[in-house]
Amino acid sequence: MREYVVKKLAIAIIVLIGVYTVTFFLTFMLPGDPARVSLGQHGSEEAVELIREQWGLDKPRYVQYYSYLTHFLKGDMGKSFRYYPRDVIELIKYRFPVTAYYGIWAIFFAIIFSIPLGVIAAYKQNTIFDNATVLFSQIGVSLPNFWLGMMLIAIVAVKLGWVNPVPDVEYGYYWTPVGFFTSLKAYILPIITIATGMMASNTRLTRSSMLEVIREDYITLARAKGLPERTVVLKHALRNALIPVVTNVGMQFLLLVGGAILTETVFGINGLGRLYLDAINYRDYPVVIALTLIYTGGVVVINLIVDLLYARIDPRVSLS
Repeated sequence: MREYVVKKLAIAIIVLIGVYTVTFFLTFMLPGDPARVSLGQHGSEEAVELIREQWGLDKPRYVQYYSYLTHFLKGDMGKSFRYYPRDVIELIKYRFPVTAYYGIWAIFFAIIFSIPLGVIAAYKQNTIFDNATVLFSQIGVSLPNFWLGMMLIAIVAVKLGWVNPVPDVEYGYYWTPVGFFTSLKAYILPIITIATGMMASNTRLTRSSMLEVIREDYITLARAKGLPERTVVLKHALRNALIPVVTNVGMQFLLLVGGAILTETVFGINGLGRLYLDAINYRDYPVVIALTLIYTGGVVVINLIVDLLYARIDPRVSLS
């Protein structure tokens, strides 16, 4: 186990350096000058050159590459071009709790509803419940996040007036023991927007995986031994059917990034997704590079956790 983790971490370092290199050069190839973007069309050429010198944009690309890399290795993500002189890490610390809050709730709801639905649908195959579950899964996977978000705003928030279209809750309150639950109503529409596709995907995968497992010989043998049906389904069938579901949930943590960009744009939420999009539009290179590396690090960590869960769920899986 220790050798496996060390090997993965060594590969992660190589991946991060590769992603940094690609992101750096692709980002600097974007059309537009950050200094000109920050000053607007009315800024003088002298002011633009002064800002370029202050931000180090007048130096050769290889010098900037090495400078960014050494600062990142020291934990310094630099200063934002758009919000200069605020540090990039300060912006990320401010925006991260918002995205993490509704993201955690979305994945939580997706898991607790999808797995039971998938298990019951597989157990009651070809019934009305199964057909309804399959229909929901197909619709849920097909719905674009931005369209669903706009429909929820138009119907639930505007027409019915049940909630505010834009989450209005005091910053940081949702991370208190009480606020973590009471703030749920303020973010319920973004949570539903992201959780719907996740839940539909997990339900469909759980159902198909369970249908394969319950036809295996060891399930027939377990029933022949006289084990209770609940034990057969939950302990023997579900445990073996969870491996592809765990993989899918791990991927959903990663897809949350793309969902956050669309969802936060629709609902006007100031989270990491919107920060990422604004950084690209305003040529805020330090923020783009920092968020890309953070997301890449998240991918590595989540993949490692998923691999370790494989061995935990199914002892027959060996880590190599």
